[in-house]
Amino acid sequence: MKTVLHKKGLVEVHFPVSDLKDGAGLRADAFLAKRLKRYSRSEVQRLMAAGRVRLKRGEGSPGPVKASQRLALSDTVIVAYTRTEEPPCAHERLAVLHEDDDLLAVDKPARVLSHPTDRVVRNAATSILARQFPGFKLHLAHRLDRETSGVLLLAKNKEAARRLTESFTRGKVRKEYLAVVRGEVAFERTVVDKPMEHDGGEIKVRQGLGGDRAARTEFERVAVAHGLSLVRALPRTGRLHQIRVHLASLGHPVLGDKLYQGEGEYYMKAVRRELDEEDLLALGASRQMLHAARLGFPHPSTGAWTEVEAPLPEDFLRLKVLLGLGPSVPGTAG
Repeated sequence: MKTVLHKKGLVEVHFPVSDLKDGAGLRADAFLAKRLKRYSRSEVQRLMAAGRVRLKRGEGSPGPVKASQRLALSDTVIVAYTRTEEPPCAHERLAVLHEDDDLLAVDKPARVLSHPTDRVVRNAATSILARQFPGFKLHLAHRLDRETSGVLLLAKNKEAARRLTESFTRGKVRKEYLAVVRGEVAFERTVVDKPMEHDGGEIKVRQGLGGDRAARTEFERVAVAHGLSLVRALPRTGRLHQIRVHLASLGHPVLGDKLYQGEGEYYMKAVRRELDEEDLLALGASRQMLHAARLGFPHPSTGAWTEVEAPLPEDFLRLKVLLGLGPSVPGTAG
């Protein structure tokens, strides 16, 4: 995904069809309804009717698109949003964890979006990196939720991006997360192998168990104390919010998770900017305590196994003390 700023008060955001699994073959309005969190299908159609959506086919020039038009894997849907004022960037640079001729891996802070949206452009990770590494056309290899910290991997060229996408699709990438969860987990190791789907409620991004899309996560207890647990999570599939949904299904939601603690009421309050101190106390943390600690993958050029680690951020380090852990967590960075 990339973003183009225009002087006419608009921001153009590019949504490659290849970024959405099973995106090829979808109608244009259905594709955007899946990609835009705050837009229903009817709202997407209104954007299209207003001339705010264009379609770029392969390397061609952007042109008009109909809601019913079927998309190809090489297509890019372009949406023009009205520009809004953003606060100054909290992060002018992101810490580099690994860099070579093909790859860039950075440590994404919590509360930083992986890519731009209609409301956040300059403060997204890809926008920060575009300023930090001028002249490079960076391609996101995957995404992290806004509140999740840790390893974010990008490719520096199209061929590396293609090979990384292939590795993710074929399950050749090993992802390791750390999560602080509610409750003292009884298991040493366990596996949740339950399919996932949209939970059917009003919150568009909220997922639940069910459907036929396989989802498997392995969990390992690292430490327990004071009604909390530190858990290592190894997702073997890549469903939206997979770790968070599977932990909640075990009765151990991620501390600070506004979407899966309760029925989503904290998430809606956060959207309306109505969260107060009492809510934060109930949530247990100001953000979801999930950290992408390590990413392992075959290098897109050499095929050599490559691992990148991200150190624990300050809020995790403070909870480590509460959990009685030493200066490092066994088996991972930090």
